Amino acid sequence: MKGFTLIEMLLSLGIVILISFLGVTSLSNFNKDKALLAETENVLALLSKARAYTLSAKEGASYGVHFEERKTVLFTGPTYTAGVATNKEQGLNGEVKISALSLVGGGSEVLFTKLTGGTAQSGTVTLASVRNASQTKVVTITATGIAYSN
Repeated sequence: MKGFTLIEMLLSLGIVILISFLGVTSLSNFNKDKALLAETENVLALLSKARAYTLSAKEGASYGVHFEERKTVLFTGPTYTAGVATNKEQGLNGEVKISALSLVGGGSEVLFTKLTGGTAQSGTVTLASVRNASQTKVVTITATGIAYSN
């Protein structure tokens, strides 16, 4: 009699389940790594937008970025005020958080100056993986207002 026995079928099913599990785990870790890179790019883009708005004198105002552990906020005017209608909040991916903030003068905002686009709040913003704190990206903001990451 030709065919598969129950043991052969169970063994084959076990191998398929094992391979599927390994594939899903690898894909999940890949997505977590990509989340950190994507959020770093989002923070850089928001800083660039605030600087560009300030340099173009959009609405005659200066712009800045406020940082919190789980979000960044583009704000208008000389100081950040929570809840203002013109604030543009940008939440971070659930896999990423802002783990450290080291800006000149302390605080959690970077404000760009008209005409030059520079900032008195230069420094670094560190983004980290929520599940693995050793996976980090550092965004550096120079006194000229240019931002880049490692």
